[in-house]
Amino acid sequence: MQMNTLLGVVLCGGESKRMGTDKGLIIIGGTIRAKYVAAKLEPFKLPVVFSVNESQVSAYAEHISPDNLVIDAVEAHGPLNGLLSVHNKFPDNDLLLLSCDILDLDEKTISTVLDVFQAEAKHDFIVYQDIDYAQPFCGIYRSAGLRKLLDNMQSHRLHSFSLQSVLNEGYTRRLAIINPAAFKNYNLS
Repeated sequence: MQMNTLLGVVLCGGESKRMGTDKGLIIIGGTIRAKYVAAKLEPFKLPVVFSVNESQVSAYAEHISPDNLVIDAVEAHGPLNGLLSVHNKFPDNDLLLLSCDILDLDEKTISTVLDVFQAEAKHDFIVYQDIDYAQPFCGIYRSAGLRKLLDNMQSHRLHSFSLQSVLNEGYTRRLAIINPAAFKNYNLS
């Protein structure tokens, strides 16, 4: 599999109901969280876009080129909205999905999922597996799998439209977590 089809995606917090403030705009390491997370992909030379909702555009445009912002445009809830909105804008790209509240991702965790992506092409999705659930962030979502997902959503062949259910019902490769600390979620203030 070619890396040139892969696009990094940083989900920028959506409604941030639990946080009470836009978590992607919180300053960390001299920059906003969204750019801090995106910088983790620099060693891999992946292009990155940022998924935002309409109300976030002007605030993010102060920090990120508007050309790199993808506005939510799919009727889905939570992270699935951002993922599918980016897929609609870049339908031929496979997507490496990150979140602005997963701050401790390390290079080994990212490189392992990329190695699996390059080594095998049969799975629609590649994610890390925690004990009880899949870790959707630092996961790869192939364009073919996302096309099937949209078809299933439109024909109501999915039982639920959450990202967890998509991973459970899809053809998903699950990787053992090598660094549990990499998945710490900073979504509360």
